[in-house]
Parts: sequence; structure tokens; C-alpha cells
Amino acid sequence: MCSIQYCFMRLFSIFSVCFLLFFTGCARYSAADEVNEPSGTELSQQLLSEQKAGRDAKTAYETLAELDPKKLVAELNNKNKKLAFWINIYNGMVQYLLAEQPDLWESRNTFFSEKRFTVAGELLSLENVEHGIIRGGEAKLGLGFIPQLFPGKFKRSFKIKGGDPRIHFALNCGAIDCPPVEIYEPATVDARLDYRSKTYLTKVTEVDDSEEVIRTTPLFSWFRGDFRAYDGIDDFLVHFGIITEEQKSYSKDFKDYDWTLETDVWAED
Repeated sequence: MCSIQYCFMRLFSIFSVCFLLFFTGCARYSAADEVNEPSGTELSQQLLSEQKAGRDAKTAYETLAELDPKKLVAELNNKNKKLAFWINIYNGMVQYLLAEQPDLWESRNTFFSEKRFTVAGELLSLENVEHGIIRGGEAKLGLGFIPQLFPGKFKRSFKIKGGDPRIHFALNCGAIDCPPVEIYEPATVDARLDYRSKTYLTKVTEVDDSEEVIRTTPLFSWFRGDFRAYDGIDDFLVHFGIITEEQKSYSKDFKDYDWTLETDVWAED
């Protein structure tokens, strides 16, 4: 009888030890996995950094699709975090898609409007990201004055309220007249958008004092309402030192935009 009881106790002890080892081991590895899991912001940066280095960005591309939307909402809890993440996503997806299929550029409207990639379980188009999220839910052809009607839950959760006109000098759509691609970080995105705006506008703007005309990018014409936060285009140009207060009265001449395909153009400054 004692022998049977002894054997039972030994078996129970072994089972208990195995049970504890199994569950503590699972907890330990789950915690480690959680610690090593990259954030959404880090993945958006990897999507770009891998391509910049000439490596395959497929892992970052696929992992972005699997992000938990609730966790991503919690992570992107202020404007700068949203700006850095979504500008990186837009620029990264443009580079990735055109590297995979350059012929997509032959139909630019379809390239931008068709849903081709997934972020946090949501199938998206480049237009969804640019107009629905980064521009704060503005209609594509509304010149910045007409909001999108009935945006879905995903856009409402992530959109940058009020937008930010400086993004037009940071988004690279794949054309030769686009600004170079920079990998943005939340801590510095505000200062970097100032820098990108000033750098781009200095490059493309000409002021003719004799004819009293300012020749500049058509981005101002296409998205004029986006610049109302700066009291309009003139004050935006004054703010970045492109024109003076006296030159605000000059007429505007918006240049043609060069849509020639040019990818893999990275900011080095």
C-alpha cells in the first residue's frame, strides 16, 4: 500500500514540475517575443531603410499587414507619431510597388487609386493614405476645401486632424518633380518637415521682380485649401523665407509638373 502511495506521489510531483516548466516557459518566451516585436513606426522605417540599402523589404511589407490595429492606434497617439508613420508608409509603398512592377506607372490614376497593400489588416490605396489619413480626410479633388463624406472607421481612427500642408513637400509619388525620400522619426518629424518645405520651395520657386510674378510648384494650386492654416499660399511662402511681405502682391504662375518616373531618390541632407 505504501509502495502504491509512494509511486503516486512521485508521479504527481513529476507532473507538477512539468506543468510549471511548461507554463513558465511559455510565459517567458511570450514576454521575450513581445519585447522583440518591432513597433509600427520601426516597421515603417524598415520598409524604407531596406529599400534604400538595396535589400528586399518583403518582410517589413508583410509584417505591416499583420499589425494589430488597436495596438497601432495606441502607438500613434499624437500628431508627430502619425505624421512620421504615415509619410513613411506612403513613400515606402510607392517605392516598393514601383520596384516590383514599374509598368504600374503607365496608368497613374489607377496606380494611386487601386487598393494594393495592407496595413494593420486594412487593404489600402495610396490615395486612401494621402487624402484620407495624412491630409486629414480631404476629398481628392476638393482643392483642400471639401472633406470626404462618410470615411470608414480605419480612416477615422488614424487621420491627422487638420492635416499639415508641409506634407506636400515630403511625399514622394514616384515622379521626377517629387521631393526626395526621407525616413522620418516622430521626435524630429516637425523640424524635418520645416526643412523639407524650405528646401523644396527654394529649389522650385522663382521670383521675377521686374514682372512682379512668382513662378512655383502647382502643388499650391492643387491643394490650395490645405494652406489655410498659414493664411494661404503667400503667407506660407513668407513663413519659409521664399518671398518677402512686399512680394505677396505678385501674381502666381504655377509651373507644369514633370511626371516622368523616377524612383530610388533618397534624401542625403
